[in-house]
Amino acid sequence: MNRSGRRLWRWVSGILILMLLLVGAPAPTARAQDVLTYFYFPQTGHYLGGAFRSFWERNGSVDIFGYPITDEYIRNSDGKLVQYFERARFELQIVNNQAVVELGLLGREYLQLRGDIITPIAPFPSTANRRYFPETGHSVQGAFKAFWERNGGRDIFGYPISEEAVERFPDGALRVVQYFERVRLELHGNRVLIGRLGAVLAPCQLTPPLPPNNPPTQPRGEGDSSGCPNPIPVAYGRVFPQFNAPGTVLGFEARGYIPGETISLWLNLPDQSVRELPYTAVAAEDGALLIGFRTLATDPAGQWSIVGRGVTSNRQVVGIFFVQR
Repeated sequence: MNRSGRRLWRWVSGILILMLLLVGAPAPTARAQDVLTYFYFPQTGHYLGGAFRSFWERNGSVDIFGYPITDEYIRNSDGKLVQYFERARFELQIVNNQAVVELGLLGREYLQLRGDIITPIAPFPSTANRRYFPETGHSVQGAFKAFWERNGGRDIFGYPISEEAVERFPDGALRVVQYFERVRLELHGNRVLIGRLGAVLAPCQLTPPLPPNNPPTQPRGEGDSSGCPNPIPVAYGRVFPQFNAPGTVLGFEARGYIPGETISLWLNLPDQSVRELPYTAVAAEDGALLIGFRTLATDPAGQWSIVGRGVTSNRQVVGIFFVQR
C-alpha cells in the first residue's frame, strides 16, 4: 500500500476508536471491539471487521450481502476504503467525523457494462400492489415489491432502474429479474433472491483466498485489474414488447458497438433454427443500435432471440422475447 493509503487507514482507525470510546457509538458506527476484531470466513477465505462488519451484521448479513469475496482495500480511483461481497460493495465515508458505510451502485454499473440504457415508463398513480418511483421512472410490484419493502427498501437496494424482465442465466434457466440501483432481484420459483453482482464485478486480483488466523493489519492496495476477464462476455439488449403475438413489429435496442460499424442480425427460433434478417444495420455515433423487425403471422410460439454482432468489434448482443398465440 502507498503512503497515502497507510495514512488514510491510520486516520480512519483512530477516528473510529476515539468516537466509540469517548463519545459512544451511534447506530451506523461499529462497536469498539468490532474495530479491532476481524472474523475469517472459510467459505470464501476472506476477513471482515471494523465498520464493515458492524454494518453487515446489522443489515441482514449473509442473507442480504453474501460472504466477503475480497478483503478491505484502497480503491485506486478515489482512495476510498472498500470491500466486495457476493451481492454488494461496501464503501467507507467519513462524514462529520463519523464512519458511514455506503453501498456501491452495482445494479447501475452492471447495466452500464452490458451497454443497457432502459427507458423509463409512463407515470401512474401508485397502488397497494404496484408503486411508481418518479426518481427513476420505474415501478416495483408483487413479490419484488414485498421483498424490497421487507429488507431495507431504498437504503439497501436503491430505487428500481428497470421493470421486470426475463433473462437467461449461465445455467440455461430463464428467470424473471428486476434491477435496482444497488442490486438485481431474481425470482427463483416462488422465492426472491438477490443476484451475485458483487461476484461478477469484484477485481479478480483481490478475490484469491487468504489463509486463516492471519488477518491483514492494514488494507491492501487495489493493484492492477487490467488482466481480469470481461465480466460480461455476452451482452443483453432490449426487445420491446417482450411478449407479443406472431406477426408483430418489434424493436431491438443494443449498445456498446464501435460507432459506425456494420451489425449483422439474425433470429434464433424456438426450434433452434436460425433466420437471417435480410439486411444489416449500422451503429450510431454513440455505438447504439435501434432497429425494427417483424415476425411472421405463421411463426411458432415460444422463446425467441435476436442477435446483433458487430462485424469489426465482434461484440454480440442478444435480445430475448416471447411469441404467444
